[in-house]
Amino acid sequence: MASYEEHPSRTAALREGEIEVHPGAAESDCVIWAELDDEGWEGLLAKRLETRRARVCAIPFRAYDINLDDEVALSLSGEGALLVEGVERDAGNFTYRVAFDDAAVGDPRWHQLLSALGAYECWFDLRDPGFLAISAPPQHAQAVAEALYAREQRGELGYETGRS
Repeated sequence: MASYEEHPSRTAALREGEIEVHPGAAESDCVIWAELDDEGWEGLLAKRLETRRARVCAIPFRAYDINLDDEVALSLSGEGALLVEGVERDAGNFTYRVAFDDAAVGDPRWHQLLSALGAYECWFDLRDPGFLAISAPPQHAQAVAEALYAREQRGELGYETGRS
């Protein structure tokens, strides 16, 4: 049986200690559904550009090869849902998913990580204190990957990339 996972939170950044909502996320006007390999679907906030095209305004927690600000082709399901058919314009951003296995409510490590990555112009979406998605612009993607890898090697977190 297929699972449906929608995350309506808005992509944001930590800028000088303050949370800033991503401009696209503030303008999002629909939810698009990306099919997952395990027979599920992930609902992502998006901005409709045309009848059959939208800009992704979210950072996927499970879908691969779809990133923040990508423009995607859409189809309409029999139930009226907007389905992602593929990426038409890759914005160049890189998605990283970070897990803190033992995080509990109030755990500050996600905030500390974002503060440490502040110079890299990252955006993020927080599922809970133990799981967040990070989007890095192309010019900083390698530095973010290296920083996450170093923290993983020290046992501070686990991470994966959203590009296959």
